[in-house]
Amino acid sequence: MTDMDRRRLLKTAALLPLAAACRGWAGSVSAPAQASFVLDPTRPGRRVDASLASLSYETLELLDPTFFAADNHELVRLFREMNPHGVLRIGGNTSDDTVWAGYKGKLPTYVPRKHGKLLQPHVLKPEGLEALAGFVRATGWKLVFGVNLRIGSPEMAVDLAQAVQRLAGDQLLAIQIGNEANNYEHDYAAFDAVWTPYAKALRAAGLPIAGPDTGANTDWVIEYAKRHARENVFLSRHYYREAAENGSIPDMLAGDPGFFGEVEQIMQVAGRYGLPFRISEGNSYYNGGRDGTSNVFASALWGADFMLALAQRGVAAMHFHGGTLNSVEASLGRVAKASAGGDIVAQRDALASRYSAIAGSRALGFQPRPLFHGIALAQRFAGAQMLPGKLDAAGANLTAYAARQGDATLVALINKDAGHDVAVTVGGLPAGTHGELMRLHAPALDSRRGVAFEAAGKVAADVHGTCRVALPKGSAALVRWTHAAA
Repeated sequence: MTDMDRRRLLKTAALLPLAAACRGWAGSVSAPAQASFVLDPTRPGRRVDASLASLSYETLELLDPTFFAADNHELVRLFREMNPHGVLRIGGNTSDDTVWAGYKGKLPTYVPRKHGKLLQPHVLKPEGLEALAGFVRATGWKLVFGVNLRIGSPEMAVDLAQAVQRLAGDQLLAIQIGNEANNYEHDYAAFDAVWTPYAKALRAAGLPIAGPDTGANTDWVIEYAKRHARENVFLSRHYYREAAENGSIPDMLAGDPGFFGEVEQIMQVAGRYGLPFRISEGNSYYNGGRDGTSNVFASALWGADFMLALAQRGVAAMHFHGGTLNSVEASLGRVAKASAGGDIVAQRDALASRYSAIAGSRALGFQPRPLFHGIALAQRFAGAQMLPGKLDAAGANLTAYAARQGDATLVALINKDAGHDVAVTVGGLPAGTHGELMRLHAPALDSRRGVAFEAAGKVAADVHGTCRVALPKGSAALVRWTHAAA
């Protein structure tokens, strides 16, 4: 047995109890686990960036200038509802397969990707950029825009980036050069050699840059920071838990603690140079997400937990990748095959990539996916200062986060356990504080509908500064305690 086989066997064995519980999710009648979470308000931690909840879309979406447009009112509304201060990243694989119609110089010969079927590059026209600029102004979001590194034309990149800057103005946060160049450059040194001429040209034109926008390459981010930190607006890399074909609800909810060790390595370097760090593209599973996992209620619990774990470590933002099924499938060299029929909710859902937080189209309208509601929960922590706490999960798959937000204390409790209700005793609160309770819930972990994040009444701390919160299996709660005494 190889080391890889042994690791896979151990992983499978660890997930069996959760998988069994997931199958029996609705019928568990076991007594609630008695958990506790005690805050320590004397040691405040990192402050949560206002742009924590952010999104990422393929450049290919811009070929339809009606998609990202100021008069696409439903999409504008959902962006603002998710976060009035978010950052939209335009990039993905298709950024390295796109040429700018406004560039009149000679371009190198386009070389198709090995895995793709695209014989000629996509052509981005000015009307796509004009519409995008109107969209970001309407939402109030900032913009991160990716230019084509793979084609090898710094001149075209500068011409496109200048057009973006002219149209977007102050909404432009940064230009990124290339997308996951680790997939086509042999090593970091090779990447740096082709990236540097782009960076010099963009800086000479007065454009803000960020990077390296690599895939799962923490070592690249650290080396990039050592060489280029002072020239950048922020550091970035991507995150996906696994390939879609290996995804499942139990696997997703089991978490990925090893990745947070990498985050802490990056944060040390980011702190050294005074730079923010953003997950500029990511989601549950790459290769477009897994149907029945990435687009069901379990993804809301995963998303909320993942975002708050990042915020606790000082990460500025998580850009959830998404968009239309057509754009994401095309980015992977595939042809979209959307299911037909059903009511309007099913029709909108079929048009979205499997992990997108927002589903729909300009013609049919847009709607939030389950993940959207988990993102909305975590975004409630924007501007707050995280607080440490001691969690005793009582054997349940439970996570807890706390923060001080002005004159209030926030606590998020996320029960990812498929088989156990949990009763959580929260301690360390000022005596007599009143709390507004919100719940994130759905009929089941695999629910596509009936997902809600909504007000659920009030709670209060007793004279000892403790409060008991019931947390049904597969659900989450957010409590905002004010500091005024009863």
